[in-house]
Amino acid sequence: MKPRKTYWRATSAEGKTRQTVELPRRGRLAMALPPLLLVLATFLCGCGGPYIFQQGLGQFNITMNRVALSDTALLASFDEDQRIKVDWIPRIIEFARNELGLETGDSYTSYFDTGDGPVSYTVVASHPLGLVPYQWCFPLIGCVPYKGFFKLDHARDEALTLRNAGWDAEVFPVQAYSTLGWFSDPLLSGMLDLSLPQLVELLLHELTHQTLYIPSRGQLNEGFATHMGREGTRLFFRQYPGAASRDELDEYQRAIDRDTQYSKLIARLKNDLENLYRGGTSREHKLARKKEIFSTATAAARELFSVDTITLSSNARIVATETYHAQLALLERLQEKTGGHPRNLLDTLRETSDKGSEELELLLESHSP
Repeated sequence: MKPRKTYWRATSAEGKTRQTVELPRRGRLAMALPPLLLVLATFLCGCGGPYIFQQGLGQFNITMNRVALSDTALLASFDEDQRIKVDWIPRIIEFARNELGLETGDSYTSYFDTGDGPVSYTVVASHPLGLVPYQWCFPLIGCVPYKGFFKLDHARDEALTLRNAGWDAEVFPVQAYSTLGWFSDPLLSGMLDLSLPQLVELLLHELTHQTLYIPSRGQLNEGFATHMGREGTRLFFRQYPGAASRDELDEYQRAIDRDTQYSKLIARLKNDLENLYRGGTSREHKLARKKEIFSTATAAARELFSVDTITLSSNARIVATETYHAQLALLERLQEKTGGHPRNLLDTLRETSDKGSEELELLLESHSP
């Protein structure tokens, strides 16, 4: 499973937050076939067969129990606010395809009710005295700095195993996911709790993953999807200025501004920790000072978001945030160099990645600070 969009600012999974997941991509096959192919591929390479099988069962459950978004009974069950958002989805999809060049397939034409909880969970881990993410490697999608689970108990067991082995590890709830084109992704019930600007960003983020996925490039994939989601949302409401109220748009912008401030806070935290970890002091001193640094950062984060539920305490939180934000500035510069439109950025990344990893690395290095 490949995770995505996450709101890691609040609490970890053994509390409440949000996020997303992704599976491998291939052509249009029978709905039940891809999990079986994944299981076969995994057994052939000798890694993680039971895990892939469990994830296949979870995806099969979603596939078999989703409902067409046009279903009369389903629409009647929505309140007015939810129906308004559902009515906008075809235009969001059309915009994604025509204006951004995203591959939409028939995603978000069906609906799946996740109940009161998230659709799944993801585990992120890091070295305890180094901001080095633990990597999980799978057939087809390469290595990723996270591992998704449909069952919370399975995610907690994975995190506990990692902690027992000496890693920092956290579990985060998943808000939405992309199957990278393997399936027609459904609208999940929790998505309708978002404001319309948030919903637009999330759908564009997921469709970006469906359009372009580069194996073993977690930060680039997530950073690019985050960038496309935000840039696409800005352009969408320029094209449809009356789709959301001024208050909704202002709150959406304030949320992005807070997220930017949070990213800066995490960057300062990262710098303090890296200086500590590089030092020549004892392991015991580093662990004690690490707690002090995280305590100070927690106080700052709680002040920023005006809540007391945020707790920053492990390197896993840092590498999780970096996965989504580390490449944003680079991607902004690259978009400016390629004409200033996110569609041009998509074309450039796709064409360059098709030439191989060396060409991609040269492109990214040429736009690094």
